Amino acid sequence: MKSLVSISLLVVSLSGCDPNDIPRDVPSCVKELIRSKPAQPLEVWRYQFQHQTVYLTVPDCCDQYISVYSAQCTFICAPGGGFSGNGDGKCPTFNDDATDGVMIWKAD
Repeated sequence: MKSLVSISLLVVSLSGCDPNDIPRDVPSCVKELIRSKPAQPLEVWRYQFQHQTVYLTVPDCCDQYISVYSAQCTFICAPGGGFSGNGDGKCPTFNDDATDGVMIWKAD
């Protein structure tokens, strides 16, 4: 988990995205998550997890879950965040098993 967060923070510090720069191949429901106010995520990442493409949303503030959604925007799990910082416990291996992480959007 710590290595995933460290890598994520490094990549975030080196890049940025505009709301209009959402890649075309991102599902429309994920675009809606990005554009949602006031609960707009700080970042959105695309991963491969359990043989599917998933989207991880990083909240903008404290004690909120880092959430993973399917390409159809069905909530899968929260691998981190929340009051404990450990997520909801539904995908304890996400940080070890998720691959091909790419930040697709970051708030300004």
